[in-house]
Amino acid sequence: MATALPASAADAGAWTYRGPQECTYSKAAIATPTTERTAAFGTSMVQAWKNSPGGPCRQADQRPAGYLMATAELYKWNNLVHTWQLCRTSGRVTNNMASRQLEATVPLRTGSGSMPCGNGWYGTMAGGWQYSLSQRAWVGGKVWSGHHFFAPSTAPGTPPPPLQVDDSPVEGMISAPAQS
Repeated sequence: MATALPASAADAGAWTYRGPQECTYSKAAIATPTTERTAAFGTSMVQAWKNSPGGPCRQADQRPAGYLMATAELYKWNNLVHTWQLCRTSGRVTNNMASRQLEATVPLRTGSGSMPCGNGWYGTMAGGWQYSLSQRAWVGGKVWSGHHFFAPSTAPGTPPPPLQVDDSPVEGMISAPAQS
């Protein structure tokens, strides 16, 4: 159940949590259609899995409303100071109905069709978590998409290094979901 990516893209996914009962898979992507003139996006996807008799993290796990959370943060490389800088964010997105998967998306284009932080290298830091009743905490983490150059009439030059993943806990970001 992977998201199909357009012709020009960078993406990566990883198990961001493997616990005694549940597992969290997070995926980051940055993509654009071949023309680079229409709907380009940065996206974060989180999937909930659980352990089964067939092995760990093998069975999709339907999570109640409010038990999945995703963030998509769009970064742009600043070549003057040699660092990745936050350009836009989706904010926190939570599932509003029972689901095993959730996506958060941030558009790469402004209303006029230009890049929001100018031409250059862009990447997505995706965060994906699920609420674990057994751990009484949000479990998951962040994944870096890799980077893609957005400037149709300019040569890309040397690619920048990847953005380092910040594994700080999600505590305090959002309260535990209501339990029924």
